[in-house]
Amino acid sequence: MPIANCTVSPLCPKGAGDLTELWSAQSGVGADEMTVNIITAQQQCGKSYPIIATLCLPSVWSTALVDQLQVGLAQALAVYFDQSLSDILVMTQIVQSGHVVEAGQVQYF
Repeated sequence: MPIANCTVSPLCPKGAGDLTELWSAQSGVGADEMTVNIITAQQQCGKSYPIIATLCLPSVWSTALVDQLQVGLAQALAVYFDQSLSDILVMTQIVQSGHVVEAGQVQYF
């Protein structure tokens, strides 16, 4: 269930390649359950980040695995959009068991 919602500046170059496969390769985690949503920002006020990603992960995963996925996502986004790592912000939300509904069913993990 790694789900990344990535808000990208319209000034970023168009991405190249398969972002999910890049993320998988950078993090060492299989791409089977990964989802990436790319949203182009209409406007950004205040401190500017070319790419801001919110990563949702289940609470059952270890700190080491969470670290791998966060850093791997940042690295994959840098490659995909040809950006510096300093231009990418990844924020992670840990989702508790019972706080996900998929196919109409509450998911417990």
